[in-house]
Amino acid sequence: MIQEKLYTGKTSLYEYILLAIIIVVGSVLRFWDYQNIPFMHDEFSALGRLRFDNFSDLIVNGVLPDGHPAGVHVFLYYWTDLVGTSEILVKIPFIIAGILSIWLGYLIAKLWFDGTTGLLVAASISTLQFFVMYSQIARPYVSGLFITLLMVYMWSLYFFKSKKLIYLILYVLFGAMAAYNHHFSLLFAAIVGLSGLFLISRKEILPYSISGIAIFVLYIPHLSIFFSQLSYGGIGGWLAKPTPIFFFRFVNWIFHYSVWSWSALVIVLLILIFTKGKFAYAAKANKKRLLLLSWFILPIVIGYTYSVLQSPIIQYSMLIFSTPYLFMLLFSYHKKIKIKNTGLMVAILMIVNISTLIYGRDYYKIFYKQPYEQTVRTAIIDNNASDVFLIGGYIPYYNEYYFDKFGSSVPYLPNEAIDADLINFDTFISKIVENNIVVEGLTGEQIQIVQSYFPYQIGFDFGFTYEIYTFSKNKPADENIIARELIAHTDFESEVGNWKDIHDMIEYDICSDESYCVLTDSTEWGPSVSIDLMDIAPKGLGIVDVELEMVMTDTISKCVIVSTISKGKEVISWNALNFEDYHPVKGKWRKVYFTIDIQHVLKSRQDMDGLVLKINIWNVSKNKLLIDYINIYCKQGNPVRYGLFNEIYR
Repeated sequence: MIQEKLYTGKTSLYEYILLAIIIVVGSVLRFWDYQNIPFMHDEFSALGRLRFDNFSDLIVNGVLPDGHPAGVHVFLYYWTDLVGTSEILVKIPFIIAGILSIWLGYLIAKLWFDGTTGLLVAASISTLQFFVMYSQIARPYVSGLFITLLMVYMWSLYFFKSKKLIYLILYVLFGAMAAYNHHFSLLFAAIVGLSGLFLISRKEILPYSISGIAIFVLYIPHLSIFFSQLSYGGIGGWLAKPTPIFFFRFVNWIFHYSVWSWSALVIVLLILIFTKGKFAYAAKANKKRLLLLSWFILPIVIGYTYSVLQSPIIQYSMLIFSTPYLFMLLFSYHKKIKIKNTGLMVAILMIVNISTLIYGRDYYKIFYKQPYEQTVRTAIIDNNASDVFLIGGYIPYYNEYYFDKFGSSVPYLPNEAIDADLINFDTFISKIVENNIVVEGLTGEQIQIVQSYFPYQIGFDFGFTYEIYTFSKNKPADENIIARELIAHTDFESEVGNWKDIHDMIEYDICSDESYCVLTDSTEWGPSVSIDLMDIAPKGLGIVDVELEMVMTDTISKCVIVSTISKGKEVISWNALNFEDYHPVKGKWRKVYFTIDIQHVLKSRQDMDGLVLKINIWNVSKNKLLIDYINIYCKQGNPVRYGLFNEIYR
């Protein structure tokens, strides 16, 4: 049993000054350019589910479909009713919660160990992207961090300072709030509660057990919501199952994928371990370290196991409640440190973390550009809302929000058009009367259809999860056109690129005075071309557009465009598009489009050495069809598409 507090040193003025600096710096990082902090998709999704006239509709239509507990959603319902829905006012409670979490991390670590540990933990929470970013997002992550830190602090006061009833009561209150906040903050609260059973004495087990029962009783009103959401099968419908390297990617992300942040951590740990003198704590401190390790590891193990065996649920965001205890563990094992040396270590961590946050991770450049705002901004501000049509946002509420913010509006495509099959989408685009169009969030094939009607690309913007294209029907006067690079072409009279297997298929038509590629019932594989990826996408970035025109002479013809990326005999990627997606009609020429996003199909692999892209035509049904031409283009990729959570292309 751990009863005594293992650190009895007094807090010096210098320590208070260091803590104040850490909190001020953390506040600046979270409030930086606050008037321009945008909403992310998850925040918009939540705001869109707040627009109900009564509490019952809010729960049924707002909370249940979300998959999260009701706590934060109910809070936002009343908070937005009070202050409105501007980004900064919606986010302020969460930013403040993130700042207070810095202070709470210090208090807990100091209570468990000493001020040195507390300051280093606070410095990490203050400056790492994990904690900064989620402090700026109005979702149940930083709120859960703040609540669970409060819960652990009261739990710690009860176990390590005094068995006062008030500490137990507050522990119950914050434990129940954690349960209403997020399913993983509920899981973490359960882990903390169960771990107390290994520390409590026999005479104190009854009141402690009652506290656990009290948390459950307070959660009972939410059980019906919990089981309803559980019946939906979690959020695995859109998440992929985690791979065995999930943990290593997560930890690497925490430290900014930076050798500098890792080095700063190692330097601090070496200073802590090799400082001369006696270790600061009694042997019982190791029991606390074991506790911290279990608090950090168990949510990962449980979430990963559930995601693999049942339904994918685990994300980095869900681990924010348990991650502070990793830092408490790392910074706890040290000898007595002079406060000036503590200041040096704090400075090392903060300077390196801030530098890698701003420059290594490009945090403010990437996070402060979100697709919905940027798409509407491009249409309204960059194009002056003049003669422009918008495709982006999809849900009318998202577009209307920014129309109100920017004080103007433009026509935009309804959801049913975007979700339609390619031929119906083509029909919608053909009817647009505006001369300019701004598009975001479309498939590569849809973008090619747009460009067939708006041939001049005059703008391109990209960021986290989005690429925004601006096209025009009219050639701009300044000829400022963003052109795709033609990397392969054949019209069966002339060709560009390394084409194979086409000469025996070419037939000349006297009437049209043109040559065509003819696939017959004896032809399974049509024209093919191979392209070295080092030539077109040396860093793994690039989008390849395939365009061809064909006519089927048999309505049952089935034919596909196939793309493979291989290295030697190893096939790394295989993708295909069926001509039937374009509803071919017998005897009628039809254009077919196919797009290969190299970054996407290779899962952000950046080593292109030896990789070859092969594109060919597969006549699956072996029926007759004619191909007039094939054009293959390459255009710019997006180096920061996944940049908030993955390494950035350099």
